[in-house]
Amino acid sequence: MSFHQTMHKVILIGESSVGKSSILNRYTKDTFSDLTVSTITEVFTEKNVEVKGNQMKLQIWDTAGEERYRSIVKSYFNNCVAAIIVYDITNRDTFDKAKNFWYKEIIKFNPNVSKYNKNNYF
Repeated sequence: MSFHQTMHKVILIGESSVGKSSILNRYTKDTFSDLTVSTITEVFTEKNVEVKGNQMKLQIWDTAGEERYRSIVKSYFNNCVAAIIVYDITNRDTFDKAKNFWYKEIIKFNPNVSKYNKNNYF
């Protein structure tokens, strides 16, 4: 019996310190720590999942939210099937930037990607 698995690239985007790394660690490793450091450029983790009987591998990219890394982050939109925009519900500015910056960046660099919002609070 052959085992065939498809790879799907997913990116987590949003401002710095909104919890992208925490979401990634909780989903892929079932761990949580409130002592995290800012992501520098990117980190990715893979997770095998089954959807409707089909095996697939998710390659989930945790991107840096700091403004100085935005030119690098734009390249991660290439070939991704989904973008999860993360914001902190206790910080209105992160929501405004999710809506007014990150969503527009997705449309500009990969208009066919599936878009999801994820609010986060520790």
